[in-house]
Amino acid sequence: MLPPNRLRPHCRYAPAVTKLLAALWRRHHETVVCSSRVPDVSLVQIQKNGSAMPITFSPIEACAGNQPFAECHEVDLSRPLDATDIQTIRAALLKHGMLLFRDQHAMTPADEVAFNRAFGWHDDAQCDFLFGFGAPVTEHRVSGAAQMPALPEVSVLGNVLLDDYHGITNTQLVPVLGFSHSGWHADGLHDMFDGLPEMTTMFNPPGWESKGGGETYFTSGVCALERLESGLLDELSRCVVAYMRYPNDDAQDETRRIIPGASVMEREGTFRNGFAIDRHDHDCGLHDFELLPEHAEQAGRHPCIYRHPETGQRSLYITPGQAVCLLDMETGAIRHGVDETAELLSAALLPSALPEVRYEHRWQEGDFVAWINTLALHSASDPSEIDGPRLMHRVRLSTPKRRWAEGRYLDFPTGI
Repeated sequence: MLPPNRLRPHCRYAPAVTKLLAALWRRHHETVVCSSRVPDVSLVQIQKNGSAMPITFSPIEACAGNQPFAECHEVDLSRPLDATDIQTIRAALLKHGMLLFRDQHAMTPADEVAFNRAFGWHDDAQCDFLFGFGAPVTEHRVSGAAQMPALPEVSVLGNVLLDDYHGITNTQLVPVLGFSHSGWHADGLHDMFDGLPEMTTMFNPPGWESKGGGETYFTSGVCALERLESGLLDELSRCVVAYMRYPNDDAQDETRRIIPGASVMEREGTFRNGFAIDRHDHDCGLHDFELLPEHAEQAGRHPCIYRHPETGQRSLYITPGQAVCLLDMETGAIRHGVDETAELLSAALLPSALPEVRYEHRWQEGDFVAWINTLALHSASDPSEIDGPRLMHRVRLSTPKRRWAEGRYLDFPTGI
């Protein structure tokens, strides 16, 4: 953890943020407890063919007390889920924010898609699942991920050369996201106007397990709000994040891509210090590039604090590495500039991003993890730490668009 003297002195909230970071610095090795911890064990009896078959949920031991995440037992996701299964798992996802299913060795890509479609959050009309990775091709290509031709909902990520892997041929996977470049985020916040995924899943298929590294970090956005200083929470409740302009499914023009390189993240992945010249070589330094409010023109607008429509839970819902400025929720005017925004979002997330507070999931063969994208933030660890081959599946389905129509937001003032 970096000392708190890195704050820019001209930030209007610098004194309050400095005080908060100084307190965090002193408490760096203390445990921060989340009051929304899960019970020791919750048990649901499910009747199947006249016999009782228990589904159990228990705290994930590595983060119990700090995070509400849970492990689900006695479920084989390679078999169809009945209505009671779906209701039980859906309720647990909303309660805990993230569920871990171990030993799902028999699971197929079709099972992954079926799980993602089981809970009613997805948009049945969605037909584009590429997320910038590009359509499958036959010639050799290097990519951060690839799509399965027969099941484009499933992205394949890792560091290996794929040849006839579920129809993907001659494709070298190269990991591009990491803790130092990208940091904490919620899927879709920075590059979608609307229809952001409610749930994301990842699967470590059998036969693929790295010797070390490759962890995925998680922290609860709900518990993050409990750790916030009240003044900062009140301020963020009045703000909407204006994100950087990117190509997306509603505006696919590549000229919308305005940043020169990956965001360089500090303070445990919560603070953007600039944009990397070379994400693979830190010694190359940063681009001489000034991020300005106009770089958020015609881009995504999403509240800092999300209120879940089903449960009423409030959650910190931000992607600091791609944020430009904070706008007033009522007027749409700029409330905090670029530098202040970076400081405030880091101060909000840092207490929940500390190593002793976050959950670092070490992947094993057969692990299937599902999380509610609006209730839990996540980050990849740095690719340079991966020892050995790595291959993962990811599915994230869009939700129906309710805020965006005819090129504008229906629930937010026009502005930058």
